[in-house]
Amino acid sequence: MLFHANRFHLLVFVAWQFTIFFATQQIFPIFSNYVPKWRCGESEPFGKNCSAYLACEGKPQFEDIAFHSAALEFDWVCGPRAYLASLFSQIQFAGVLCGTFLYGTLSDCLGRRPIALLALVSGVIFTVLSGMAPNWQILFIARFFVGLAVGGDVVVVMTYVMELILPEQRIVLRGFFNWGIARLMLTTICYFFREWRQASIVCSVAALPAFIIVLVFFPESPTWLHNKRKLVEMRKSEEKIARIAGVNCVEVDHPDLEKNEDFRSLLKDPALAKRLFVLWLMWFVACMSSYGNDLNSNSLSGDLFLNQVLFAIFITISKFILVIVDTYKSDFSRRNLHQYSQAVVCTCFFSLTVLIILEYQGPAMLLVNLIGTVFIEYTWDACYLCAIEAMPTNMRGSSVGSCSLVARVGALLSPILPFLNSIWGPSAFLTVAVVGLVNLVTSYFFLVETKGINLDAVKIHEEDVEEEEEQMDMLKKENGNA
Repeated sequence: MLFHANRFHLLVFVAWQFTIFFATQQIFPIFSNYVPKWRCGESEPFGKNCSAYLACEGKPQFEDIAFHSAALEFDWVCGPRAYLASLFSQIQFAGVLCGTFLYGTLSDCLGRRPIALLALVSGVIFTVLSGMAPNWQILFIARFFVGLAVGGDVVVVMTYVMELILPEQRIVLRGFFNWGIARLMLTTICYFFREWRQASIVCSVAALPAFIIVLVFFPESPTWLHNKRKLVEMRKSEEKIARIAGVNCVEVDHPDLEKNEDFRSLLKDPALAKRLFVLWLMWFVACMSSYGNDLNSNSLSGDLFLNQVLFAIFITISKFILVIVDTYKSDFSRRNLHQYSQAVVCTCFFSLTVLIILEYQGPAMLLVNLIGTVFIEYTWDACYLCAIEAMPTNMRGSSVGSCSLVARVGALLSPILPFLNSIWGPSAFLTVAVVGLVNLVTSYFFLVETKGINLDAVKIHEEDVEEEEEQMDMLKKENGNA
């Protein structure tokens, strides 16, 4: 089968797709905070003038309400309550921030499977509760716990599935089972269920397949069991995977066990700390850029759902292209993926800054925005792949959790970007371009190459890497002579 995938790998791919579908709750505010244009009197044009809204003696008339949002229900439109729309996003992102580090650390200590199940089931429960919230205060509490679960899903399930698939399948996972498809699923649900409460409940039900697959089919990660010296359980786990895959279980030689170290040891080791700081910057910039851009997308001119479908389709097609390039161009490295993508992002958002300064409002704005969004997604792919491949098993969950935690700081700042536009039009685009440029320079000088690495034997120090490269070169020469 293509990419050496078997039945078990297909289950892993499907579980991952439904997991990242649940993670789109992070951009649910595109719909829950949606506010169309309004007017106070029949003779007035539709617009978004808050002074007119607040001065209106009667009930303002909204233009073509495409989605009945929480912002409309709780009156988060103008005045002193308008800040609650941004707070809705920020409270959820605060939950994601806490969940990433908490669940990542727990998964390193207690195992990938139980913590993944906990994150998945709690996410379903609290998403339902958020859809039933009687007031905005209860809604915010529920959405914090939704964010907490999303943080766990993104970190733990990602680490879990990466340890269950082959090295050549990692890019397939990111390419064919991707954020674009997940975003399209969210948009489809919101299109057919055009009320935020209904959409929330349907989204929670639609995320259940991920929980069911992990519960029924997934054993504990053999990589994690090996790292914890649970060799008997590891063999049983490998046997279950082989049985589900429909292949013979072949005993695999695992590298010698290394001493378990906690997260503090990571920061004490200069080589590890350097890798981590580079990854932190990558994640921070990708998160702030992507969510700031996404949360601003409901203000674009045109149809709300058509715009979101276009974003989803562009992202999905771009992911397929990424798989083809990575598969058939062997010298296309992780460094290439991140640096080329970040360079395009900087170019696009610098261009958008210039277009706004020139007061251009034509179709090129949407086109350049779409291209920039696609390449922001490529930087996300590099973030996930490099974070998983650059860190040793005994601290992979914690380190990825810390990366995601830093990213959520960027997410917490992202709702500010649309606000900055009200002060100076190009503010958000220029911010994305400038922080992206800093990220690009840092990546060029300090990001290590990890493509194809064995996750059970990640080398950190330069002497270990050089020794491994020499052994690989000798092996290639021997094979060539043979």
